[in-house]
Amino acid sequence: MAGSFTWSANVRVGTLKPYAKALVITVVHDIERFDSEKGASTSAIWNTIVCFRKTLREEIEGTLAPGDLVHFQGNVRTTTFTDDADATRRAVDLVATGYDILHKHIDELPSAI
Repeated sequence: MAGSFTWSANVRVGTLKPYAKALVITVVHDIERFDSEKGASTSAIWNTIVCFRKTLREEIEGTLAPGDLVHFQGNVRTTTFTDDADATRRAVDLVATGYDILHKHIDELPSAI
């Protein structure tokens, strides 16, 4: 399937893992389901976002921390490669092209004066 697909998501940052040419960000969001017999339930869904652009990687690393609520935007990239067993594999990456901080996570409240 050819074409360009975009995505956007409001997520909480889990981890930030910098590499030489990419920043890998694990993120989590909650999905709510409703069952007529069991009622409503919430499940945590984890995903991985990749950032390749150097200036954006540096900005994200200097700004975001685990627990931050962020709106990411990006595109979907698919690649095909051959693994060590000579099998053809396909990878699908969520590539970040921008973000907006919705809420910074605060571990501690400031002490009273």
